[in-house]
Amino acid sequence: MSQVRGGLVASVAWMAMAGLGCATAPMRVPSLDEVERVRTTEAAQEGAQRAPDVFARAERERGIALAAHASGDDVAAKLHAERAIAAYGHALVVARLAVAIAEQADAQHALDEATTQEQSLEASRANLESEADDLSERARIARERLLPAPSEAALGERATARLAAARSLAVEARLLCGAARLVGADAPGVVSAEGDLAKLDVDLGHGRGSPERGAKGDGGSAEPIDEAGAARARCLDVLIRARRAAGQDGRADTLLAELSASGEWSPVRDERGVIVTLRGVFRGVELSDDGQARLKTLGQVAAAHPGFAVQVVLHDSQPRVPIDSDTRRADAAVKALVAAGTPAARIKAELAGSLAPVVDPADATFRSRNERVDVVFVSGG
Repeated sequence: MSQVRGGLVASVAWMAMAGLGCATAPMRVPSLDEVERVRTTEAAQEGAQRAPDVFARAERERGIALAAHASGDDVAAKLHAERAIAAYGHALVVARLAVAIAEQADAQHALDEATTQEQSLEASRANLESEADDLSERARIARERLLPAPSEAALGERATARLAAARSLAVEARLLCGAARLVGADAPGVVSAEGDLAKLDVDLGHGRGSPERGAKGDGGSAEPIDEAGAARARCLDVLIRARRAAGQDGRADTLLAELSASGEWSPVRDERGVIVTLRGVFRGVELSDDGQARLKTLGQVAAAHPGFAVQVVLHDSQPRVPIDSDTRRADAAVKALVAAGTPAARIKAELAGSLAPVVDPADATFRSRNERVDVVFVSGG
């Protein structure tokens, strides 16, 4: 019996010791493992950087959970571990919210700046439109001032002189519009101006502007000289706007000085550009040797100055019949310039006939000076 009692005592003692041994090795709490995993994620680190106060609260909950687990209170450890996990998540939310608020503030600032800029641009646009309207009105007034005052009716020699002046003005208008075409083939307004010129040419050539027409006998329409003056003003306006659209710098003064310094020419300037006048350059419809040489030199000058186009204008001392001879002369002059290096696309021939004399055609002694060739270097700026 004593032996049995001793064995039982030993067994109970061993079981007691085994129970104590289990109590000293606490079991793992899954929530604590989750805390450690969450704590090391990039999201938690973002929270630590952008929401340090909330992250510190999570760290405190983690510390309490670890201490509770170490003391054997796994219930408290689990509770505080879950609080720590929630606090880490809260830190991330606070961090993302801070970023969103900052981005919203930046976006609002950018929107405010864009709105201010838009308002400024709108104000500038309104000012520019107002200035443009003002400039247009001033330009209209200036153009109207350029137009000659309406002429009173005239008869006899005075009417004849007016008709000659009207035809001369019409020629000048056509040359100005032709120069605008050379500066820019699609010069704004040139088609309309040329249409008006065509009607004017018909009027001047078919009796409407005859000296016998008298005082505005066709219902109050303008006198031919007034129409011709207006046509010249319109073509000049077209040329000025074509130059402005071309955007080229002014080089006419340089070319004028260069030609003058050579001593070979007597150049002048008008609204079209630089003009060199040649006389005695033809034998019949062919170029003379001297004319060929002089046009060759001018063709080389034109080739060396690509910023200029060339207008070749043939003038007669008296009406020439047939007109075909003037066309052949013009072709010969153009060919001489092209052979010297001037691109054909930059040359335009014009036939002025006897309508733009420089001396009185009735003066038999000097009227031959009216027969000439004007080589016009049309300035693009």
